[in-house]
Amino acid sequence: MRAITRFRLAAAPQLAVVVSLIALISLALALGLGTDASVAHGSEVHHSRASVESPLARGVHATAARFRLSHAAMTAESGQMVAVRGRLLAAAPGKKIELLARIGRAWRVVGHGRTTAGGGFRIRYKVRSVGAIYLRVSESTPGTAATTASAGQIVGLAPAIASWYYDAGNTACGFHATYGVANRTLPCGTKVTISYGGRSVVATVDDRGPFVYGRSVDLNQNTARALGMDGVAQVLTSV
Repeated sequence: MRAITRFRLAAAPQLAVVVSLIALISLALALGLGTDASVAHGSEVHHSRASVESPLARGVHATAARFRLSHAAMTAESGQMVAVRGRLLAAAPGKKIELLARIGRAWRVVGHGRTTAGGGFRIRYKVRSVGAIYLRVSESTPGTAATTASAGQIVGLAPAIASWYYDAGNTACGFHATYGVANRTLPCGTKVTISYGGRSVVATVDDRGPFVYGRSVDLNQNTARALGMDGVAQVLTSV
């Protein structure tokens, strides 16, 4: 009986020590795993926040997803009224839309419109200059960043007297453009939009002329044929 009693008394402290060691190991593992999980979770949240709050990402998504425009480019005579149409997706009616034009180095507001029940808008704009006019639209709700998108360009045209010639020989610019146009002063390679009879062609300056008073441009045979022009006529040009 004494031996058994001594055995039980000796085993109890050893068992307690083993249990304590197991508890300490479990606690250490739990703390280690908890720290790792916390760090991983923190990194994941930080990464997610960065991807959402990035100004570049927000701007790209806003431009691509918010606006849908009905055209990328058009031509119009200087002084003519044109309409820029589009849709602001997932928009409530009455949202204010601004039309901006690139004037010099700055973007200036040149027109306003408001969305309809379906998000559609139409902004009228009077062409006031000759040449390419770059446009964009913008919507800004108080408390949020402005959403903008390119609206392409409008090419302003002015009346000019044109003739045509067959440019089978050498040209003053040293090359033959498929759709060529001669002008006395424009640099070789300049792109010129020419409109006649409801048709438009973007021609390239590849020669000098015309040298007849009152005429501004001389079209090569391809340009004249594409426009349906014969002889001497009044056209609209972007120069």
